[in-house]
Amino acid sequence: MMLARLALRARPAVQATQPAATLLRHYSLVAGEPTFNESVGLYFDEAAALTEHSEGLLEELKEVDTVLSMKFAVEDTDNPDKLYNIQAYRAQHSHHRVPTKGGIRYSEFVNEDEVRALASLMTWKCAVVDVPFGGGKGGIVINPREWTVDQLEKITRSYTMELVKRNFIGPGIDVPAPDMGTGPREMAWIIDTYRNFKPEDVSGQGAVTGKPLEMGGIQGRTEATGLGVYFGIRELCRHTPIMESLNMAPGLEDKTIVVQGFGNVGYHTALYFQQRGKSKVLAIGERDGYVYNENGIDIPKLKEYFDANGSILGFPAAETVTGDARAVLELECDILIPAALEQQIHKDNARKINARIVGEAANGPTTPSADRILHQRGIVVVPDMFLNAGGVVVSYFEWLKNLSNVRFGRLNRRFDEQRGRAIVSALQRMGMELTDDECDSIVRGASERDLAHSGLEDTMINSFHQIIEQQQKLTERSGTSTSLRIAAMVLAINKVANVVQKKGQMLAG
Repeated sequence: MMLARLALRARPAVQATQPAATLLRHYSLVAGEPTFNESVGLYFDEAAALTEHSEGLLEELKEVDTVLSMKFAVEDTDNPDKLYNIQAYRAQHSHHRVPTKGGIRYSEFVNEDEVRALASLMTWKCAVVDVPFGGGKGGIVINPREWTVDQLEKITRSYTMELVKRNFIGPGIDVPAPDMGTGPREMAWIIDTYRNFKPEDVSGQGAVTGKPLEMGGIQGRTEATGLGVYFGIRELCRHTPIMESLNMAPGLEDKTIVVQGFGNVGYHTALYFQQRGKSKVLAIGERDGYVYNENGIDIPKLKEYFDANGSILGFPAAETVTGDARAVLELECDILIPAALEQQIHKDNARKINARIVGEAANGPTTPSADRILHQRGIVVVPDMFLNAGGVVVSYFEWLKNLSNVRFGRLNRRFDEQRGRAIVSALQRMGMELTDDECDSIVRGASERDLAHSGLEDTMINSFHQIIEQQQKLTERSGTSTSLRIAAMVLAINKVANVVQKKGQMLAG
């Protein structure tokens, strides 16, 4: 059984039916700081003032286009007479490009303010990395740990049915993806529900990304956000002028790293820094404390311990420190990676940050006041709208795969390998000696994961240099130093504004 009441609203409103803890999240997590939604607005306003666009256009770009607020009821698994009322949202920030794109999170702290902010951030994130989507975001106000798998499936399918009925989902309309509290399992339920309603849609598998491989997912999606963080910071550390300004040697080798958060993003970020960057991961923080080893933590072994024990605390190859979860942010290091929740670095602890580079792997981990403090202190903050875009970049590749209904590499991989073998044979006939590894590197054709990683790397490199170019223009124009965040936001605003202006108005005149 499912009951539903839905409302489309242009302005946020607190739902009286939400738990008290949820209502509190309409306000800042830190006293005296703006909410997450207000923070995104403040960054937009600061960047917008540096553009040459009209006030009317800028206001149009800032506002969220549509918010769907819904309530539906699901039956108790053991007692059909008992109903649970569920509050959920889907926001579409901008339709300058379609479809809109953004994750669905399951958390008791979800509220409309947060969903609006995240949808807005998705617009700017997609624009910065040249992914042709508008921004969207969704959320359901539940703690997934408190529900059975059967109940979660009912909730997910009910939510999807409401999106379908209101034309809020589809490969050319709005494409959800995993977020906090969701993953491939939930995306499988969503796509199955959608396909049951829309069996005639030949591109329908592209209505959701982050799916299991068996249901049209893409290899490389799981690690994409963490790998994108690595690529972004690696490119920064290759930029000689920035590294000289920080009095640091170029490159990642032997750089000291601290990561807050050991979920999917934090784990993969730490892993790539250690294995590819040859960096030293000093500490990993979680909600109940952190582990520290001045000689570096073995990330694969820490992951094994975490999977077996449900916590990083007590890891035998590191010192365990319990207490304030944010204390890990204040450890001395070269690069600090907040990969947990928003508003972790704020006005009260920004002066205690002992890193020279802060890479925002989480959404909104730094408040505007903290951002200003860090900038004044000469700490380089690599903004979330660029750095954690790896997930949406590879989701874009998955969407393209689903539209074409062909796995990447299927048409050309064997041909490339045959050509590689011919090259090896020719080189050997010329008397050149090649090792087995050299032969393999020439012969092996690119897998789907190889192509996804290569596309992500290319995207992060190109986007970084676009941001740097924009920063240089702003600094030259104003005569004062401009942060990477404001440069990225100006870049994003300009890209979206250019699309809106070139499209014109359908009913003009």
